[in-house]
Amino acid sequence: MILLARYLLKELLAPLAVWVAFMFLLLFVMQFLVGTEVLLGSAVTLTDVGRLILYLTPHFLVKALPIAFLMAILLGLGRLSEDRELTALQALGISPVQLLLGPLAIGVLLGGLMALLAFTAQPWGLTSVKALVNEVIKKNVAGDVKSGVFYEDLSDLTLYAERVSRQGGEWTHVLLHDDREPSSPLLVLAQRGRVSMREGDEALRLVLEEGEVHRATRSTADYSLLRFEQGEISVGLGGSMNRKSNRFRSQKEEMSPGELLQAAEEAEKSGGNPRPFLMAIHMRLGNAVAPFSFALLGTPLAIGRRQAGRAWGYLLTLSGYVLFYVLSRVFETLGNQEKLPMVLAAQLPNILFSALGIVAMWRVSRSGTVR
Repeated sequence: MILLARYLLKELLAPLAVWVAFMFLLLFVMQFLVGTEVLLGSAVTLTDVGRLILYLTPHFLVKALPIAFLMAILLGLGRLSEDRELTALQALGISPVQLLLGPLAIGVLLGGLMALLAFTAQPWGLTSVKALVNEVIKKNVAGDVKSGVFYEDLSDLTLYAERVSRQGGEWTHVLLHDDREPSSPLLVLAQRGRVSMREGDEALRLVLEEGEVHRATRSTADYSLLRFEQGEISVGLGGSMNRKSNRFRSQKEEMSPGELLQAAEEAEKSGGNPRPFLMAIHMRLGNAVAPFSFALLGTPLAIGRRQAGRAWGYLLTLSGYVLFYVLSRVFETLGNQEKLPMVLAAQLPNILFSALGIVAMWRVSRSGTVR
């Protein structure tokens, strides 16, 4: 039995590692394509990309491990079935149920790893992504401003600098036209300027020195002039920056369990609905149980399919994962709407898949032949 367990682990762990690497790369490429506006900025360095990969790794692993495990079961045990090795094992008195022990053990270990990541590393990583993306956006703005060229990528703002330092951090003879208030636009002239890079500051701010502000009111003849030694202007990118940051993160996923409980408590005190925050905790637990239910369902599908059914098996596996994801979202919505208890809503997809897996294993065992 020990030799059998080692053999099954070898057959499962190798394809699992390959599928995790493939899914990780696929998720990163998809995320990269979504965030090209940020990641292809002029000031982005390899260090920034490396930090982004590091911060997103826990999130990617939580997403990739269940489907990678399901595909590994299909590939690993499916190969044994196609090579008639399972038939030989059955001739030695090993039942299909015994073959289930290896995948279940790996499923439990993966579930524990996913729970650990979902409750600790994933919130930390996504919170760090938020700060990194805001930092990169600021650096991109600073790097995209060129000497003698009008910069108009900021909403209702036009920026011009006669000279920009080689590092792109200091501007000389700056002109800023602010048309966010059409009835009274601003014209700011300054000797020097730069983008504020203060850590923890989510707003994008311009620091201007030794200048003057001209303000005209279009509905009247009023005209104002203000001179200053140093001032800061918020360019109003809060919403834009948040939209770009949200391409890399989800608000509830970046919250730790303690923060979710606190948010639920605050929502309840203010008359809001605390269930979405509590449901997020239960959903993380439900996702952590997914490898166990996938082992129950994937094992009989892998050992019971016909030799020529590899393509059909992959299609069935992918369809099963999509169905699991859809059911998770549907039951999560029902849990938020108080139509299902939160614990049941989070675990119901696992219950359904486990039940299907038990029925499928019973049919494989009853047939008496592993095909």
